[in-house]
Amino acid sequence: MPNVHTGAVSVVEATPDDWAQWRLLRQRSLTEDPEAFASSVTMWTGDHDVEARWRQRLADGPCFLARAGATPVGMAGGRRDGADAELISMWVAPEARGRGVGRLLIEAVVGWSDASVLSLRVIDGNSAAIGLYTSLGFALDEGCADAEGCRRMRLRR
Repeated sequence: MPNVHTGAVSVVEATPDDWAQWRLLRQRSLTEDPEAFASSVTMWTGDHDVEARWRQRLADGPCFLARAGATPVGMAGGRRDGADAELISMWVAPEARGRGVGRLLIEAVVGWSDASVLSLRVIDGNSAAIGLYTSLGFALDEGCADAEGCRRMRLRR
């Protein structure tokens, strides 16, 4: 995925050397918007807050960082799910919302994925996120939320 620059926001694929910025965003996302994630801040702090773990997460990639200038303002990741792929860890800082950052991050993950289906999990009732994903072609699966309160959305290509 080439780096994307739109106005004052750029999206880059993170490397293990970007671990401190990824850490900042992940911990911030889980602290400021805990209701938006099935993960919890305790899973990424305390004894779990180890540089080697952050570097490994980025090495397992791909992970994308959105920056406004040099300031990290958003993140999203991807992972293989069998023959399909999944968008994970999507978050945009409140001060950067409404500026197209989420769209750029999602497009980065879509561009990375060569799978015929790209899925994601979103907390049931997160209407802002569901609206953004729907605007980019994702559709909610039928059925109820899973045990963690998440609904599955899929983009079929």
